[in-house]
Amino acid sequence: MKSGAITSRQLGILAFLSVLSPIVRLLPNSAISEAGSAAWLSTLLASAAAVFFVILLSFLLRKTGKCAENLFSRSLGAFFGGLFSAIYALWLVFYCGIVLRASVERLVSALYPESAPWLFMIVTAAALTVPLSMKKKALFRAAEIVLPLIVGCLAFVFIFSVKDIRPRFLLPVGLDGAGGTAAGAIPVLEIFSVFAFFLLASHEVSDPERLMRESAKWTGLAGIAAFLLCVVTIGTSSAPLCADFLSPALTVVRNIRLFGTDARVDSVIFAVWVITDLALMASLLKIARELLAALLPKSAVRLLPAAEPAAVLLTAVLISGGATGVAFWSEKAAPAVNAVLAALVLPLVLTVGLIRKNSR
Repeated sequence: MKSGAITSRQLGILAFLSVLSPIVRLLPNSAISEAGSAAWLSTLLASAAAVFFVILLSFLLRKTGKCAENLFSRSLGAFFGGLFSAIYALWLVFYCGIVLRASVERLVSALYPESAPWLFMIVTAAALTVPLSMKKKALFRAAEIVLPLIVGCLAFVFIFSVKDIRPRFLLPVGLDGAGGTAAGAIPVLEIFSVFAFFLLASHEVSDPERLMRESAKWTGLAGIAAFLLCVVTIGTSSAPLCADFLSPALTVVRNIRLFGTDARVDSVIFAVWVITDLALMASLLKIARELLAALLPKSAVRLLPAAEPAAVLLTAVLISGGATGVAFWSEKAAPAVNAVLAALVLPLVLTVGLIRKNSR
């Protein structure tokens, strides 16, 4: 693909929509386990750290130089660059399988508790072939179009839930709980690590000089969404109750009352679920395809739009099922691997690339 197919703003928008998927799926429960009722403060700490981190990555990307190659090739050379490209691509496909299984399990438990998840997994995997068959620019353009819908849905939930927030569920928060608040920020940071994978497509942007600013802006906006989500869910239900809910966000939506009546507005959160999950899987599979394109013959690359959804479906079927198994893969294993690859390996790769560049 030729350089300049997308802009830094488009990359930031798609990353923002994609990060909303694990935010809505995992928060506030991931932070509550460590921070309790102070989990909403943990999101603030994590958001600030995430913004700083993407600024650092963007700075290192710019320092390694502009190049049509992906960052692994230009930082590590052909052999090791290809090795790391393969590792990241395979993990992104596997991670999408985890997302698919978690998304379907959540949807079935909320809407169709008597149904088997396999049919929904097949339908969703088949639906992924549509965005994967589109040109990359079309996918990013679609993200721009759907952005107002998602932001509007979130705003609707926040606005109509504010009146139900009970300050006693959020306060007081003292210095004695600072350690738990800081510990609660770690799993939130693991969620934000997904954003770093989008920087693997940084060589495709037409305005690399804006990449740092756009990355920081959209990471910050995702942090605001995470913060508001935690404030609303914990403030309306309390931390102990949220910890017992499979999806605190859905519970909040179902408790919304309009004009004195129980308003069934479940479709609001379902829209956020479905669209952001699809955006996350489609975008990461596109990035995986770009990484694999340099390693495979052209005949094999043409098969990837169909092969990737099939691999995602196979992964979703094979990983442990049930609430406990899916929770392990979605809430423990995937965030931990994402954090290692994004927070440790990527900066190390970029640092090596910078040293190699300066030593020439």
